[in-house]
Amino acid sequence: MMWRLGWGFGSVGVLLGLLVWVLVFGLLIALIVRLVRGPRRRYWMQGPHPDDPEQVLRARFARGEIGADEFQARLDVLRRTSRPPQG
Repeated sequence: MMWRLGWGFGSVGVLLGLLVWVLVFGLLIALIVRLVRGPRRRYWMQGPHPDDPEQVLRARFARGEIGADEFQARLDVLRRTSRPPQG
């Protein structure tokens, strides 16, 4: 029996087939991990913390729920009352 050295079409086909199966198993594992962990937003996708009162106030102003005067008045109140105690 004679062995052929080098890269023939058979070798390329085997490598491509192996690559396809690695991709299929990788996607399957990623899908299972996603289903188990559930949908989560990453910290870099969330933006400012949603419980930050100034950000909530800015969002309400941006949506037009409150006017400029009310925004400024509420912002002043927040900044006066949210300072940490000195000492």
